[in-house]
Amino acid sequence: MRHLAVDVMLPGLDFCLRVYNAPDVLEALTLALSGWSLMTRPADGPAPELYVYRDADGLWQSDPGTDEEFRLPSPASAACSLAADLLSRRLEHDAELIGLHCGSVEINGRLALFPQGSRAGKSTLSTAFAAAGYRIFGDDVLGLTPDGEGVAMGVAPRLRLPLPASLPAELTRYIGRHAGPSDDRYRYVLPFEGGLAQSGETCPVGALVLLERSDTPVRPEAVKLSPGDGLLQLLCQNFARETLPQALMARFLPLMERVPCLLLRYSDPLAGARHLASVLEGEGDAGAIEPAPTFAPPEDNARLLPVERTTLWQPSAGVDTYPLGDELFLIQLSAGVIHRLNLTGRLVWQLLGEEPLAVDELGALLAEHFCRPEAEVGDDVAALMAALHGAGLVEPAEAG
Repeated sequence: MRHLAVDVMLPGLDFCLRVYNAPDVLEALTLALSGWSLMTRPADGPAPELYVYRDADGLWQSDPGTDEEFRLPSPASAACSLAADLLSRRLEHDAELIGLHCGSVEINGRLALFPQGSRAGKSTLSTAFAAAGYRIFGDDVLGLTPDGEGVAMGVAPRLRLPLPASLPAELTRYIGRHAGPSDDRYRYVLPFEGGLAQSGETCPVGALVLLERSDTPVRPEAVKLSPGDGLLQLLCQNFARETLPQALMARFLPLMERVPCLLLRYSDPLAGARHLASVLEGEGDAGAIEPAPTFAPPEDNARLLPVERTTLWQPSAGVDTYPLGDELFLIQLSAGVIHRLNLTGRLVWQLLGEEPLAVDELGALLAEHFCRPEAEVGDDVAALMAALHGAGLVEPAEAG
């Protein structure tokens, strides 16, 4: 049975969703997309690519791009699935936006971004910020303009159930009072009025924050990281899978040159949110910068062959370089692979760019620069050169 059909239009977009005989799905979706002004009208014409309906066997959604349909266990689950499809189309509609897999909250007129993978605590922390009185721009997806501003997608935070027993009572009460569509797997949380940015609203980015959530009680702490840590996270947590690495670098590098990168360590999300806000509002202090990781060689170090210490080495052709702070990012153009060098690696690369050099020569130059024993530095350089050679970034110089 398919009746009571309506078409749902998203303002500014040229596609719609059709809902058949499922007003509870429409209600759940309207609450989940509470940052949108959804418009409905009686269904008219052929069914669009994206639709959902209820029959005697339950709820069903189309699988866009195929002739398949799949079953949905609840209206809340339907809202989750449909919101993901609609956001994907929203990002496709605006080719200038890059979608970031991140939480985002407005603090002191600027955005703190949490670019993390799934189950890292983004949604719980975003909800904690809402409970602390801050405005959420998103708990999972954010658009990024060419100028480095964040663009809200207008979706309420969504928590996995059951909620952890370790959540503070204040946060648990907030989640209960602001509960939106839910089932046995997910619950949307509807922030206070004005607590969720509207779809399309923009705000400049003020900080990138990586998350380290502890299962044992710890005092919240914000620690400064190198800009390279933030850049690497942005390169990993974006939805622009078909975009060339060089284009991503052009978007993310200027951002990380002007905004700080922090690590937030916490166990209590509400305490963590309040501590981070105090740091970004200038009322608290962040710890010292943690050392950046060294050059990451191929995963299987045992496969690295030692290099001849007297061989003259030069950078391989087809490698683009991107300096950031003390570090250097390299992109192999043929494969699109990105590598990261710390300060020592960057100095080695710069020296090789001047003229072909052997491991022993590089070791002597670096030992003088860092005031360290030449034998010790030489061993480090030999290991680095083996990694660079194994990654195809350097090659023996041609005899002149």
